[in-house]
Amino acid sequence: MKLNHSSSVVLAGVFAFVCTPAVAYAQAASESEGAQFLLLPVGARTVGMGGAIAGSSGDPESVLWAPAGIAGLENGRLFFNPHEGVFDTRSEVLSFLWPTHSVGTFALTYYLVDFGDLASTDPGGSVVGTLNVRNQEFLFTYASHIVGPIEAGVSYKLIQLITRCEGLCTDFKSETQTTHAFDLGLLLVDLGGIPLSIGGAVRHLGFDIKGENETDRLPTRVRLGANYDALSAFTSDTTFVLALAVDIEDRLRDLGDPDIMIGTELGVAHLFYLRAGYSFLTAQPDGPTLGLGLTHDWFYLNMSRGFDELSSTTGEESIQVSFGVIF
Repeated sequence: MKLNHSSSVVLAGVFAFVCTPAVAYAQAASESEGAQFLLLPVGARTVGMGGAIAGSSGDPESVLWAPAGIAGLENGRLFFNPHEGVFDTRSEVLSFLWPTHSVGTFALTYYLVDFGDLASTDPGGSVVGTLNVRNQEFLFTYASHIVGPIEAGVSYKLIQLITRCEGLCTDFKSETQTTHAFDLGLLLVDLGGIPLSIGGAVRHLGFDIKGENETDRLPTRVRLGANYDALSAFTSDTTFVLALAVDIEDRLRDLGDPDIMIGTELGVAHLFYLRAGYSFLTAQPDGPTLGLGLTHDWFYLNMSRGFDELSSTTGEESIQVSFGVIF
């Protein structure tokens, strides 16, 4: 049965409600930007640091934020970051990172955001269709030490926006939109012999997303960040490490209204980590974050939670967990 006008409006409203996490984190983007799932916070350590990651060296989560950051990896990593967000939104990150001593570090990453299934009903309440929306990207990343303190990285990304309708879904239809993009990153490590690293990245630089009825630009962003080891100036003992980090990110095509992310990480004996951060975003929700990390021999585990307005409003906790192996 074909849906009437009022049912179509309800379905569109529910669809928007399910997609609220992506829209909320991307309200600062212009209306012509698509693939806004690329702006969602992802990665348990990154979220625990308030999103401040561009100045970090040797962090596997840099594959999603600032590719030069994986150049400093000393060991291979395989990590998985599943996340159950608000409104039953599910995301997953699976990444394999392989550093070599002579060539550099390579990484393969898969990132999925699944907004779940929506039931389409007729005026009598009978289910007549099901709508599923999922976004995904495949990344191939390469990073290497260049010369002196300079490290650089690049990611090629295949991005897909997939809408699937089974039955009747008024105003929506099955469609797969595909585009290609790059992330470019540069990192300066231990500048002037002090434990300060400064990094930058251009993210989601690529081709427009072309649909049957419209064309959207990618949400291209430029990010700058710094990371400073605050305790090394007072002691050579590395039992305790205190990192202070700050990132600034803005739209590449319309600079002037940046997001600011700050974070801190206290490490104990390279085994236990306590993190805290705050994101000052031009779009809601923003707010504080907390995180924990544990590394033991070949295994590591990170957890974080955001205390943003969206989580507070819905009553659903925004918790991320990542775990992986070191080889």
